[in-house]
Amino acid sequence: MNYERIKGHPTNFVSVTGLTIAQFDVLLESFELEWDMYITHFTLEGKLRCRRSRKIVCPSLPTTDYKLFFLLIYLKTNPLQEQLAASFSMTQPKANMLIHRLSDILRKTLKRLGELPYRNEYQLEHLLKSCQHVLLDGTERPIVRPKDAERQKRHYSGKKKTHEVKNNVLTLPDRRIVWLSKTYQGSVHEKKICDLQPLLLPKEITLWQDNGFQGYNPEGAIVCMPKKKPKGKKLTEEQKQTNRAISSTRVIVEHAIGRAKRFRIIKDRFRCHKLGFDDLVMELACGLHNLRITLT
Repeated sequence: MNYERIKGHPTNFVSVTGLTIAQFDVLLESFELEWDMYITHFTLEGKLRCRRSRKIVCPSLPTTDYKLFFLLIYLKTNPLQEQLAASFSMTQPKANMLIHRLSDILRKTLKRLGELPYRNEYQLEHLLKSCQHVLLDGTERPIVRPKDAERQKRHYSGKKKTHEVKNNVLTLPDRRIVWLSKTYQGSVHEKKICDLQPLLLPKEITLWQDNGFQGYNPEGAIVCMPKKKPKGKKLTEEQKQTNRAISSTRVIVEHAIGRAKRFRIIKDRFRCHKLGFDDLVMELACGLHNLRITLT
């Protein structure tokens, strides 16, 4: 996996990293600052330094751009760690350690750039003060079937007939993801997530949502939701036209989630068992999606 060679082919570069070369260079500038701050005080293994830091040369990832390239390939293509390690001439344990270490640094980088979605629902009222429309939806991500029977039950989604984790996302009309819920087990309904993390929205703002949020009406917000077909009855033609109009607007949030899922780490079956890492990669994918919107 030769970074210099792939950077000479823009189409290949986008395919393996999810970013154009120009977007990568913007991200790299801040990533280098965060990396230098980290390596000055901590070792690569995460231990506090007792001596003055010196420049560390890793034969597989000699420079900071190689490190960012390595991590983006993992997020974009979701390879087996053994495959990723072999591509960069290192062992699997070292690849695993670098993935988790660099992921934390990438999160700090996206936070520095202001691209991460908010995780605190109480900040939304101030953030969305000048907005007129927001769109809410849930997204599921498949995981490896847990071995423990109790965990299997908690993560099983009857909707998708598989084991999953879930998040709710709130987007703006320009497809920017402004809020991301915590990561919940697959058995938790989207409406239940909103009950656990109620959104505080500005008054008179229009909230677009689908029928999965039936009964969710934030105080002061104007809710636009398709009309549900009554049991044993049919919708009128006028109601069908209204539903189509609402769906054509609400599809924006589906596009935002789809663009974030270009990073296959949150689209394919998630294989990592480290506690909290499933939530971190979702946050990183949303932040990288927001970065692309900012730079496009």
